[in-house]
Order: sequence, then C-alpha cells, then structure tokens
Amino acid sequence: MTHISDDITADLVMALLREQHADLAKLPVTFGAVGWDNQLWRLGEELAVRLPWATDDASELLLKEFSLVPQVASGLPLRTPVPQRLGQPSKTFPHPWIVTTWVPGEPADRAP
Repeated sequence: MTHISDDITADLVMALLREQHADLAKLPVTFGAVGWDNQLWRLGEELAVRLPWATDDASELLLKEFSLVPQVASGLPLRTPVPQRLGQPSKTFPHPWIVTTWVPGEPADRAP
C-alpha cells in the first residue's frame, strides 16, 4: 500500500475548509476514523470531511463516490453518508476531498 499522506490533522482540515468552503470553516472539526483509503473527520453535528490518505486509487474512488452516491443513496438498505461538496486539489492538499452528511451509529461493516 502506498501512503498518500500521514499528515492529515484537524488543522489541515480547517485550512482546506477556509480555502474552499469558508462557510463551513467555523464548525468544530474532530477526528472520526481511519479507513482503508480515507480518513474521516466530523464537521459540526451534521457533516463529515473525507480525505484520501492511503492508496493511489483513493482519489479516483472518492470522485466516483461524489458523483454516484447522491443518485443511489435513497435506495440503499442502510443510511449512507451523501456527498455534499467537493474539495479540489490545492497546494495545501494535492488530492480531491469531500464533505458528506454525518450518519451516526456503527460502521456498516459492523451493522446486522
């Protein structure tokens, strides 16, 4: 596995929000989880930020998620985080990233 970035922090997430989605930059940011391809940071009470961090394919998969999940989420059997906004690669973080809805509860792979 190729690591894209081990340097994702709350400060980085806040900097990205200030740069590209300033209306969200005042919401609190807290660590959520690390997955196979992405890191999840909770943004306020209703949103989350997902950033690719581990594999070379993570950015491409995140872009597919951004374009496809809003179309299929309502038909899925579990509540699904729905991408709301797309963050563009920049000098601050050279990969796309997304802001999604926050879904409380257990990860889907642990749900009955």
